[in-house]
Amino acid sequence: MSWPIKTIRFCFSALFFIVPLIFLPSTSELFEFNKMIVVYIITTLIAGAWITESIVQQKPVFRRTSLDWPIIIFLASNLISLIFSIDQRTSLLGYYSRFNGGLASIVCYSLLYWAFVTFMNRKSALNIIAYCLLPTASLVCLYGILQHFGIDDQIWVQDVKNRVFSTLGQPNWLAAYIVALIFIPMSIISNVKNKTLSTAHIAISTVMFITLLFTKSRSGLLAFGISSVIYLFLNIKQYGFKYMKNYFVIGFWSLVIVFTLATPNPLRDLIIKTDTPLPTGPALETGGTESGEIRKIVWQGAISIWKSSPKNFWLGSGPETFAMAYYRHRPLAHNQTSEWELLYNKAHNEFLNYLAATGIVGLGSYLILLGTMSYQLLRLQSSNLEIALLAGWVTISITNFWGFSVVIINLLLFLIPAMIFSLNTNPRQTENLTKKQLNYSQITAIIISLLATSYLLFAISKYFLADIKYASGQKELKSFTTTQDPDFILSSYNNYLSAYNLNKKDPPIISDLATIMAYVSILTSDSDATASATLAQTSLSLSQKAIDLSPMHPNYYKSRSRLAIILATVDPAYFDIALQSLLTAQTISPTDPRIPYNLAGVLKYQKKYDQAKKYTEQALLLKPDFADALAQKNELASLSAAIK
Repeated sequence: MSWPIKTIRFCFSALFFIVPLIFLPSTSELFEFNKMIVVYIITTLIAGAWITESIVQQKPVFRRTSLDWPIIIFLASNLISLIFSIDQRTSLLGYYSRFNGGLASIVCYSLLYWAFVTFMNRKSALNIIAYCLLPTASLVCLYGILQHFGIDDQIWVQDVKNRVFSTLGQPNWLAAYIVALIFIPMSIISNVKNKTLSTAHIAISTVMFITLLFTKSRSGLLAFGISSVIYLFLNIKQYGFKYMKNYFVIGFWSLVIVFTLATPNPLRDLIIKTDTPLPTGPALETGGTESGEIRKIVWQGAISIWKSSPKNFWLGSGPETFAMAYYRHRPLAHNQTSEWELLYNKAHNEFLNYLAATGIVGLGSYLILLGTMSYQLLRLQSSNLEIALLAGWVTISITNFWGFSVVIINLLLFLIPAMIFSLNTNPRQTENLTKKQLNYSQITAIIISLLATSYLLFAISKYFLADIKYASGQKELKSFTTTQDPDFILSSYNNYLSAYNLNKKDPPIISDLATIMAYVSILTSDSDATASATLAQTSLSLSQKAIDLSPMHPNYYKSRSRLAIILATVDPAYFDIALQSLLTAQTISPTDPRIPYNLAGVLKYQKKYDQAKKYTEQALLLKPDFADALAQKNELASLSAAIK
């Protein structure tokens, strides 16, 4: 076996081990960002090794499968949608804070699928499952159980003891990961004769199920229930009642876990409303009682995006641009929910998300991909393990219907089918590549390939380091907000500036740097008026750059208005810039009551009380119970009376 093939197989082992486990507190998003970076790095290494192996063999090394064209069609539809996107960078790299779902990530998952079916065979796929997939899932679940008993509850804002999320970052994501894999140890229990090995896999499946219960994820439990029926049906169809004893054992364990270990009882909580306090956080994230109503509103917005224009009907607003598109089509009913000020960057339904972001073409290609995968996996399944992989793969679409995919789930969506293809591959089919003497042109091509790989790894590293600096700047800005210590502002400014020098194309970094620069401008206004004026102008220039890069996102106009208000403490002329920025934001997000409220606030500072009243009334029309606007209305009435 050549070193490129060894590298590829090692990289797949690392992928399945690292991605579920990694999370870092030093980045702006602890979980998804780091998992996406690992996928980028490992895909780059695999692609580099793959190209090298093809150069050595003097031909493209590629195994064709029946999923090639569906994947190509899916990629093409996303590429076309990106070309006409309202925000091309977001469509390429994903929304900053979610990251998964942009064209770059889909290309990575597709390349990983093709690399897996090309270079992995039955033996190597079994090794991945036995020594990487299941041990890693066990570690994730054990940590989740420890979370339930309070091992790290002091670290998180969320009530992690009530709903665990382990190393995945959110209970529903953890549940989706578990149900996609839980049938694998069950299938191994049915097949092995070794009692020790059988006991080990009973323990693994038990730990996974306990953790699933501790997530209290309704979508996860629903997916488990549906796929359990599928798993049982396919087994009976394939083997009759040969393994029924095992099924009864598993069922008994499930009942014991539900009614003795879980506190409070999850099935009761799913069926009966209790007086137990709801966990803190967004209802769609925590599974609070409002989640169903909020989903209906967000889904309505997704459909409105799709129907808003012929371009959106066919191609959508662009991959991963839901956050921006939703603002314009945000239903008024959203203002009557407890989550009215939250930014929704996903439709919380993978299918509606594709419909809004990529239109009929994108959703159609996604459904074709899922349909072809389903057909081929049903056709190929010939063992208990393959049935288990199929049953787990089915859960992905079920949990995605009530939420959205994340990095590990998209990996499993593409790589579980790749595993089933590889399990049907004879070891000799992937290990019969011959060693050949290299000529000078091949050596040159390999060097170029390695240099290209190194450059991509360098670019990914810069992107990663920029985010670390960005996160440090955010933390120090938060410290300034609570302490008003100017040293924190200067330190935050230096970190934001470092982040910007490493990554000059992501609007969140640029916009935040502009705001910090406005603060520094005010701090230096007394000691160095020239430097202060330069910083003020640079701040406005950077703010405009963020808007130019992402012109359909109202948050960057809001940020521009904030920095203009900061600068207006020295020069009131900046209030006009704040007003203009908010007026533009209002055209993009017409149902957001916070925008007219802020417009009224700026006009109040300018002592234009009659105009301010009109915007306050607009805010109250959008949200009649808006406490801040009600207080502002009373304040403006008092100020007007005082003048008269």
